[in-house]
Amino acid sequence: MRLLRRPRPSRVFVDAKILNMHDPALQKEAYVGYVVEGKGDRSVKRVEATESDDAEVIAIMFAIEELKDSLGSFTVVCDHESVVSEARRESVKKPSALLKKLRDMLKDNPSIKLEALQANLAHQVVTEYVNALKAGEQ
Repeated sequence: MRLLRRPRPSRVFVDAKILNMHDPALQKEAYVGYVVEGKGDRSVKRVEATESDDAEVIAIMFAIEELKDSLGSFTVVCDHESVVSEARRESVKKPSALLKKLRDMLKDNPSIKLEALQANLAHQVVTEYVNALKAGEQ
């Protein structure tokens, strides 16, 4: 007799990058992206963000919005531990509007989990996209 195993939920790696972060004279450009592990699905877009915490929250929400209907159950993996910690906390005093929106999204979609990870596959995707933009390939 064969035991049927439930398929493991997909893992979706997210990342954000803000260009010109350390030069106040230059305009900041923020990009977010995700990669679905083992499937090759990926996407990157430019967003409005000037702080890394905000950009990471936007990256998580971007992945959830893009993938919740097609993947159903999945785990979002983010390398920004403070954002993950704040989003998963039971209660947060005076959360930012973005963090509140993310917490609401996670509450409304209980099949979507959020976890922190040190090595991030999406980092390379966002970096490649930004480098291609700089080179005029996009």
